[in-house]
Amino acid sequence: MQWAQSFVDTCKALEINYEIVALIPKAIKCENYVPLCLKFIEIRSQLQERMIDIEEKTVNLWNARFDIPDTNQSQENSFQLFRNKDDTYLCFDQEQNSKLDNQAPTVSQPSTTTETTNTTVNLMDLLLIDIPLDIIEPLKPQAVQTQPSFEEPINYTLVCNLKIKPISLSPSTLFQNSQTQAEKLTLKGPSNRFIVTYLDDQQGKKTFCTPDKLYGQLKKIVTDKKYDPNTIAIIDPNEMLVDFMTANVNNILPSIEVEYRVVEKKLLIPIVLQCEHKKSEYFVTEKATLTTILNRFIVDQQLKFTPPETYFSVFDSLGQLITEDCSIDKIYRAPEQKSTQIQVVLCKQNTNICCEVTLTASQDGTRSQCFNLITTLKQMSLWLKILDINAESTVDSYSFWNAQQQQFIDVDQTISSILGQAESITVDVLNGEDIIDVILSYDKNSKTIRILKSSPVDSLLKNPNYINQLGLKISPEDCCLVFLSNEPEKKRLEDSDMKNTISDYASITDKPVHFQISTLVKITSYDNPDEKPIPIPHRDITIKQLLEIIGGNDAHTYLASCESKTVLSEKINLSMINDTKFCLARKHETCLVSIQQPNDALVAVVEESMQNQRYLINATMDDVYKQNKSISEDQYLSYKNDFVASRKTPLNLFLPSKNDTVEFILIYKTLPAHVTVSCDEQTNPIEFSCEPSMCLGHVHETVCELWKLKKELYSLVLVDDSEVDADFKLEEVAESVDDVQLKLISIAGIKCNIIYEDRTFMISTTYETLLSTILEEALEKLAIPKADITMFYLNLLDDPENPTSIDLEFSIGDICSVPNNESNTVESMESNTVESMESNTVLLQLQKKAS
Repeated sequence: MQWAQSFVDTCKALEINYEIVALIPKAIKCENYVPLCLKFIEIRSQLQERMIDIEEKTVNLWNARFDIPDTNQSQENSFQLFRNKDDTYLCFDQEQNSKLDNQAPTVSQPSTTTETTNTTVNLMDLLLIDIPLDIIEPLKPQAVQTQPSFEEPINYTLVCNLKIKPISLSPSTLFQNSQTQAEKLTLKGPSNRFIVTYLDDQQGKKTFCTPDKLYGQLKKIVTDKKYDPNTIAIIDPNEMLVDFMTANVNNILPSIEVEYRVVEKKLLIPIVLQCEHKKSEYFVTEKATLTTILNRFIVDQQLKFTPPETYFSVFDSLGQLITEDCSIDKIYRAPEQKSTQIQVVLCKQNTNICCEVTLTASQDGTRSQCFNLITTLKQMSLWLKILDINAESTVDSYSFWNAQQQQFIDVDQTISSILGQAESITVDVLNGEDIIDVILSYDKNSKTIRILKSSPVDSLLKNPNYINQLGLKISPEDCCLVFLSNEPEKKRLEDSDMKNTISDYASITDKPVHFQISTLVKITSYDNPDEKPIPIPHRDITIKQLLEIIGGNDAHTYLASCESKTVLSEKINLSMINDTKFCLARKHETCLVSIQQPNDALVAVVEESMQNQRYLINATMDDVYKQNKSISEDQYLSYKNDFVASRKTPLNLFLPSKNDTVEFILIYKTLPAHVTVSCDEQTNPIEFSCEPSMCLGHVHETVCELWKLKKELYSLVLVDDSEVDADFKLEEVAESVDDVQLKLISIAGIKCNIIYEDRTFMISTTYETLLSTILEEALEKLAIPKADITMFYLNLLDDPENPTSIDLEFSIGDICSVPNNESNTVESMESNTVESMESNTVLLQLQKKAS
């Protein structure tokens, strides 16, 4: 009985390991092995055809000549033409394809390494070995990042603006002089005598020694003069400290200068020179020049340069480029800094290592300065204060505004990160007093956002930069703001409130301004399309909790997605779906759909999720196909194993049945006959596919059942009104079964034209029919449960201004004999216009009793 076992379980038992086995359902048995392989062969052929199509389209696309105008060519974008060509592989429609792409399972690629441990080749390998696994993913255009656009610019007062652009440098005069002097220093001849000037300006005796004993001699002089090494220092002619207490750098012997001088250590300025990841510290007097320090640095670090290929550039603690020699006291040092910071950047030819910043102010004109790439806006703010560009009014702080993205730039950002890959960028500089910090929160996330006081509140939702920081994954149009700063009072902002400025709300609270983003779900009813917005603080709630919020916690109340028309399970979390519009429906306004497997199917593919799906009754067959993505293009849903309804067919045509479940059978063949039946009493025709052998009598029964009509009161004719015997088959009455056009006409002696709210529909009947029966038929057409019949009544519209109440026990013939009913005109309930009615038509009004 092995043939009746699961194919997947059998493969596991036999230790047959193949990736595709993981994709086969357990319901497939060993007896289905051969048809399964045949199905795989068919899929392989489709994939190969698709691969050839893609290659041909790619070649055509790249061969297109965009530089030569073609007057005969379509004006449509060539890439769109390429995308819109017919693709026949597993493509329902463009929207469905995109959804399938997003949810397609990932298939791991086979290893390119040859393994020799397993030499057994099974039939499945032979069938599938040449199926390319990498062609399933469709060709997609590369996403182009676009900057956010804003319709309404925000007004603000500009202090100045900064245009930032990267530039490459050539070796500066400072570098050239430093390198030249360093070379002279290394080529300087040896000296063996020196003299020291003491604190009292008296000079000591000349001292003779070799370079290796220089530091020892200096120590001896300090000891002999009884100087305190902690307060006294010796400097060379370059005004630099001679650190005789420390070992030589890189074991280089010091150069003996002609004269040294004793000074107090408090007169020395510490210099921290950073190059790459190394720091060198020097002590100099304020008279020392930058060149002499760089000389010492080059010699100490034994640096070699070959300008212009290699050189260095020098920046101060503000990141400003220094190109000329200057004394140390001219280099910027912040008041809180104990040392002067200098950065040396090793450069290569034609490499951008700095940015040119052009400052434009209304009063001072334009000035330019080069800065290091890692200079922050905080350093730029200090630079602006030093320039004192706004001398008329003191500015305590500056803020930097990206006008293109409509947001402030963090002062800790570097100018290189702001610039990114752009050739240049302009940053507006604003007075810090025009800025305010606002707390913007959503769910459990909260961010402090720096924003202009003059900004309207709605800019918090319109700016995608703010939304993205909070991880909001729905459209800002589906959100609203709640003002929280005056807690416990919370105010939901209406559209008029959103136009107020941030400063308006800052003025009414002494707390930080706090806005909370609430998700705005829009609720409609099945019988009322008007949307009711419901704000919720976050989407981490279930459908059941949402029903409780909107007051729909009745056991017979459902919430459906307005997009998919499917009823959502109460356990579904709102954060797991993207829907923002929902429909509140009662049980009779929904129906269950079950998809069954045909009895003669060899391979079971119907999933449990395809059973008992609940939809709104106004959902269409297209909604069912979209919801069940596992249905391929060569599979169809057959009703009663009889016909396949078109995708635009509403589900309410299949109701009522014995229960509220509509059952379909999944079939694997295309039914060749396409039938369209129209009726003057119906808004839309019925379209379906069936076998050409279906007789007209069966078509007649089918459409009457779907439209809920009495078959004996209607006749089925050809589109030219020709009557045909019910025993004729479709293939016998039509030239082509591809498009069979038929009409259903009423042969009843009298009709009831029924008005209910804003709807009007016709019921063909007989004079003997009771009004109670007419009421039942009307409720059936409106999909209202028969149990609610006591809640409705009928009026005779013999006089539109004064309708006549009628007893449901009357027949149609009884009310036709009512006096004053001979008039064939009636005034419309809504427009008060007069409509001409046929003499065999009774005008009735269906109304619901007041509760």
